[in-house]
Amino acid sequence: MNFLANIPAFESKLTLLISKLISPARLVKIATKMPLIVNQRVIDKLLNQLFFEQIQDGDFDFLSQRQLQVEVIDAKLFVGLSFNNGKIGCHHFSAESINADATLSINSFDAILLAEQQVDPDTLFFQRKLKIRGDTELAHHVKNTIDTLDPDVVPKFLVKLIGFYKQYVLTVH
Repeated sequence: MNFLANIPAFESKLTLLISKLISPARLVKIATKMPLIVNQRVIDKLLNQLFFEQIQDGDFDFLSQRQLQVEVIDAKLFVGLSFNNGKIGCHHFSAESINADATLSINSFDAILLAEQQVDPDTLFFQRKLKIRGDTELAHHVKNTIDTLDPDVVPKFLVKLIGFYKQYVLTVH
């Protein structure tokens, strides 16, 4: 038997195993065991870097003293965000919902499509893949601000990581 003939079958099984090990729900279980301060700092730094231009333009002022919750449905992850002192801040990162002024809910795959700008937030909203609860005006403002993100400001390592995750984890199931 030729060993090389079994490589595609092995790669397929390995890909399936990897996708199960780093599924959205499993990653959240790992991430929520980390100290909250670590998750907060990573999210704060990433969001403030990604939305630097919008922050400078005052596009997040509407979120001042308000709280937005982002729910990643398939991961069962809830992230609380607000805007204070000119910065986006993460207030909670957990598997439990909190009371927020508004909540945006989305699955991992659709969130990645949104981040890659392969789909706009309005399309996801009208397809009921992006759900809004609470203060709809606040949530719609956030949704529209996300749509102004320049894809060139997303760090290249993050683009590669998201692409890998989308290809080998989210499309395998």
